[in-house]
Amino acid sequence: MIKDKNDTKNRILQVSLDLFSLRGYSSVSIRDICGKVGIKESSVYHHFKSKQDIFDVLCNSFTETLYALPQAFSVEMQKVTSVKDEEFIFVCQSFVNDYLMNEKINKFIRMLIIEQGTNVQAAELYHRVLFDDALAGQKVIYQWLVNIGFLRNSDVDMMVMEYYSHVIYLFHRYLAAGEITAGIRAEVNRSLLRHIQNFLAKYKKVD
Repeated sequence: MIKDKNDTKNRILQVSLDLFSLRGYSSVSIRDICGKVGIKESSVYHHFKSKQDIFDVLCNSFTETLYALPQAFSVEMQKVTSVKDEEFIFVCQSFVNDYLMNEKINKFIRMLIIEQGTNVQAAELYHRVLFDDALAGQKVIYQWLVNIGFLRNSDVDMMVMEYYSHVIYLFHRYLAAGEITAGIRAEVNRSLLRHIQNFLAKYKKVD
């Protein structure tokens, strides 16, 4: 019984995220959600107080997920005293492929993009996830890369902006509009690799 209840709750969250990421929170009704899940409208209230409650649970859940990767990376970072080119490239690619292209995370960010114009909570999360907290975290990492001698001593703020601006460009051009096909993945990774190589040519410290 408990498993069935949890399965239904998770299914409601999954369907809600799918619909919110395609049409936006405001354009999706409880009836729409229940129709996709295959339950009566009254049944949703056994799991959630309202549509807003579903939205809040999604935001809380994905905020934890979104910050788990950077936090885990920061812990590992403290154990490392040197970095190779291929390791730097791998981490940069992982951020895009395993984070921005992660199906659930991608849908969540797309939901925030749609909702940011009318929903203060969504606008705040959107700016935190893709800009404020992301840039702050990267500044810490890039300063560490300077300190261990991988990157040359330079203006870290500008270095981060120069690198991350292309990542954001790739996300909004290729990853924020719908299904991420194999072709899109390949194009994003080709462009990303060129960008990383150009970045290293400019900023890697040469002994």
